Parts: sequence; structure tokens; C-alpha cells
Amino acid sequence: MINHKGFRYTSFVLGMAIVLSVSIIMPSSAQQVYSTNTSSQSHQLSEVAWSNGVKETPESVKDNVQHDLSHEQITSMTDQFMDNLLQETDNRNKVIHYDTKSDLLGEFEKIAAKEVASKYVQYYFDEQSDGLYIKPTETPPWFQEQHDYDKIKKDDNTVEVVQTNQTDLYGTYTVTFEFTWEDNQWTITSIDHN
Repeated sequence: MINHKGFRYTSFVLGMAIVLSVSIIMPSSAQQVYSTNTSSQSHQLSEVAWSNGVKETPESVKDNVQHDLSHEQITSMTDQFMDNLLQETDNRNKVIHYDTKSDLLGEFEKIAAKEVASKYVQYYFDEQSDGLYIKPTETPPWFQEQHDYDKIKKDDNTVEVVQTNQTDLYGTYTVTFEFTWEDNQWTITSIDHN
């Protein structure tokens, strides 16, 4: 014989579990995935996204995209910046791959604002009639990939990375990088070391 009270209770509990599961799953599945093509300079949305049941146009979705700055991006960009400073030279400190400061600045501008890179190019390089020369000196206090740092979101398009390090040459120092999302990529827009 079937116990109707137990059957109803079990059915009720099962029904509630299904309703709760569906209500939790639906909001996340209602937002459809869209892809961005980071190799080009513009976002191309492959699908129209749904947010809270409201259909959004590709333009409004693009405006809502969150740009996360990853550890790998921070490391890659700070490494590239330092690699640009440490140019290959001949035995007279003449830079091999660039003839002018302007040419070298063009390489920096792939990852950093011109105003930021210009300070370093002016300080570390000397342009002469026969080419570009690196001034023999120490590199600046810099980002250390293996050390902890703070990543501070200033706004939707600006992140500040602050790291304190200690070296024999500089003692204890703090380096601060500002990264700004512009033209569909992260760019170093400020560097400060104390």
C-alpha cells in the first residue's frame, strides 16, 4: 500500500528542488556567450547577448565588456618594456637594430604611451649622426614577476599595479605602473619608482 503523505512530501521536496535549480541556472544561461577578436583592433561580437532577459545590441554589449588585466599581461608588458631598454649593441654601445630615438619610440609605443616611453628613451639613449647609442648605466628599479604586488582597479579602463621590492643596488623601492585599456588593448600609461 502506498503512503500518500510520504509520497506527497517527497513530490513537494522534489518539485521545490527542481524549481530552485532552474531559477539558479536560468539567469546564468540566459546570458549568451559572445567572442572578441583581440588580434584585430575592434571587438567583433558573434552573438547578441541577453542580460536579465533584455536583448542587447552588439554595440551595447561592447560597452559593457570588462577588461581584466592578467598577471601574464602585466609580466609580458613590463618585460617587453625592459627588453626595449636593453638594446643589443656593438662594442662601442651603438644600438644595432635602431638608428634613431624616434625609431625606438615606435617600438615602445606598441605597449606604452609615447609620453611614458619618451622619458626613458631620452635618459638611456643618445642619438648621434652615425646612429643611436645606449648610455652605460643601470636599469631602473623594475617589476619583479616572482614578487607579490597590489592590483588596484581605478575605473573600468584603468588598473594600477604597485609592487615593493628590495635589491642590493636600490635597497627597498616601490614601482607603480598604470595600465589603461585604450584602442582595444592594455597600454602602460604611467610608471613611477621611489
